[in-house]
Amino acid sequence: IYGYKMFTGRGARDLRAWLEGAAETARSNEDLARRFVEQCRASQSILPGITVIERLCADALVAAERRVDARIARRLDDDIRTRLDALLTEDTGGSVTRFVWLRQFEVGRNSADMNRLLDRLEYLQALELDRGILADVPLHRIARLRRQGERYFAGDLRDISDDRRLAILAVCALEWRSAIADIVVETHDRIVGKTWREAKSRCDARMDDAKSALKDTLQSFKTLGAALLEAHEDRASLEEAVGNAGGWISLKGLVATAAQLTDTFAADPLAHVGHGYHRFRRYAPRMLRALEICAAPVAEPLLAASVIIAGRETTDGRPLTFLRRTSKWHRHLNGDDEHRVWEVAVLFHLREAFRSGDIWLAHSRRYGDLKDALVPVEAARDTPRLAMPFEPEAWLTDRRLRMSDAICRLARAARTGAIPGGSIEDGNLKI
Repeated sequence: IYGYKMFTGRGARDLRAWLEGAAETARSNEDLARRFVEQCRASQSILPGITVIERLCADALVAAERRVDARIARRLDDDIRTRLDALLTEDTGGSVTRFVWLRQFEVGRNSADMNRLLDRLEYLQALELDRGILADVPLHRIARLRRQGERYFAGDLRDISDDRRLAILAVCALEWRSAIADIVVETHDRIVGKTWREAKSRCDARMDDAKSALKDTLQSFKTLGAALLEAHEDRASLEEAVGNAGGWISLKGLVATAAQLTDTFAADPLAHVGHGYHRFRRYAPRMLRALEICAAPVAEPLLAASVIIAGRETTDGRPLTFLRRTSKWHRHLNGDDEHRVWEVAVLFHLREAFRSGDIWLAHSRRYGDLKDALVPVEAARDTPRLAMPFEPEAWLTDRRLRMSDAICRLARAARTGAIPGGSIEDGNLKI
């Protein structure tokens, strides 16, 4: 009478077919079971027993897992399969297989750690795995395959089915490649920070060392100045006054010392960052060749400068277009070690560009394109909690009205002297 039907026959077959498709995107058995119950209610099918639902969902999840494994393995050619299987048998020179060696990475602190990370990154890049093999595979299933690969030892992986083993190896190789690239950038960030701290400490140490010399120099100038003033008041010879205060040679030395002290106290830490050049040189060209760096238009001059450091372009010029006109780096780019300071400046600005998002890595989770992190407009429109209008004209019109009203209220308060917490006196706003 009301259109309800039992979970049998064609209706049950349709629900099982729906369950197979939904199982690939389900994150757990409970999630799939809830969605199955909602689908049954939508199709007016009377729910089967809870144990039947659990068994149907569990079987669908296992079947979906096998389909995903087979889909990934089917996209691998014979050469790639051979390379991936070699990870489980190839030895790195000790008792560690290549597979276990690849997953042993963490953020480093110096150039030696950086080169060890680059060894792993370059090895994974040499596998030439295409990210297209993970097309239409849900992200949570990729994360699950990676977690399983990071728990298995090489011997355990060799004992599982071919499709499952190849899927785990392919996902781990691609995910580790992105993760190591992120860690390389973070390690470079730490090395730049360490270089800056050392330069600042060296600058502070020079100032501390110069304090005693500054005191002696000021005392000598005080003595000389007092002698000259006394001679001037007595209308005596200034030549004799200078001679009594130490002589012209002593005065010449005081002036030279004062000039040196002036340079010391006027110097900033950038004057000492060139000492970190050799540290950067041990890994920077290799790092810039290994990373797939993309840049926004504002950072294209910086990317062009990094290409020169990487050795991909041979040129005698060192462009400074990546620096602002008011940058302090300009003062330090006219000495004998100009090329060293220029390279250090580029690497310092690379760190800041990664932090700001002006440059990013392809297929990165942490340093990826910020546009990839944005919610699609279609999904945002379905979010009821958002109070922001989706048309920019509507938002701008509302803000203009609010600003106009606020300016009128401020004008009324200024005329009556009732500005909250402030006043306008002689044309100046005082808070």
